[in-house]
Amino acid sequence: MGSTPRGISGSRASAILGLSEYQSAFEAFQVLKEECYPGWNAAHGYLLPEPPDNAAIRWGTAFESSVIELAEAKRGMGITNREWLYAHLESGGCLVNPVSLTDDAYVTCHIDGVYENFETLHEGKTTSMMNFWDSWGTPGTDRVPQGYQVQVQHQMLCTGASECNVSVLTFPKRVDEWEKEGWVTQELSGIGAPGKYALHKQHAVPGGFAIDLESRPIHWASTMAEMGFFHQYPVPASPSLQKTLVEFYSDFWARYIKGNEEPDFTRYDDIRRAFPEPVGTIVLTEQEERWVSERKLIKDEIKESGRLGKRAEELKVLTLSSVCKRMGRDAVIDTESQDKVVFMSAAGKKLGSFDGKIFR
Repeated sequence: MGSTPRGISGSRASAILGLSEYQSAFEAFQVLKEECYPGWNAAHGYLLPEPPDNAAIRWGTAFESSVIELAEAKRGMGITNREWLYAHLESGGCLVNPVSLTDDAYVTCHIDGVYENFETLHEGKTTSMMNFWDSWGTPGTDRVPQGYQVQVQHQMLCTGASECNVSVLTFPKRVDEWEKEGWVTQELSGIGAPGKYALHKQHAVPGGFAIDLESRPIHWASTMAEMGFFHQYPVPASPSLQKTLVEFYSDFWARYIKGNEEPDFTRYDDIRRAFPEPVGTIVLTEQEERWVSERKLIKDEIKESGRLGKRAEELKVLTLSSVCKRMGRDAVIDTESQDKVVFMSAAGKKLGSFDGKIFR
């Protein structure tokens, strides 16, 4: 029953509202234009965005089923309808598995699943410990990051659900660090394997041999849950917020997708895709000249010889000098980082590191 997102999906909703860490409104606009009018980007000289691929996506995908297993166990209820696709109609109804984008079925979503009471949606997330402390509220409340709040309200709008239970598995370290250590996620193949993953790592042993270490995501997830790294957030449906979303979607669809307007650029990558081969000479306006001059002044200040550069060097020396004096047994809380010193706040947020040469 699974399908790729179409129309204004939950993840694209947060993008067009400017709340996504991963996608800008202009990027979502490009993809939507291409869905509705194949070849539109090429005709306008725009490059389509590359499909996203990074460590957070790879590990999040590999742990999707594990998060569901943990959520089922914690709630004492099974989860079904995984990856089902829905659409919101202007009449307020829902369509299951819409096959085309139409003027009354362009707001869509695919859900991670629904609990067996068929009233509560399941939405699974993974994140790092640092991001969790920065962006998430107290477990048991509805205090999820803004982008996720929009996403789950969007899903409840499409499905008619009264609640979405957001389950988040918090990795105790950044997953790109695990990848640097040699761990990789691998999707299994064969009968009964679709959607199932394994974690692999080659481990060197004395004598020059290497052995393959293999584990299942659920083994890691279960251990992390036992350590207190699994949390749930029940988010109730908000009719007022959903009404605001529908109004915003309607305006966005009419102006940018069906109309000829384009959203503003908000990220450097937007401009790189919109002007892949810029040529020619242009006379700047007074405002544009001021922007260019201000940027040059800032860059000059950040140079080592500039005022900000000198202050940055001073702050580096002050920090490292103070840390060196406290590098005794009482100051170091763990010895996992063998090749560098990691600096962490009292709240558990990583603030930087020093490997003997570079202070980050």
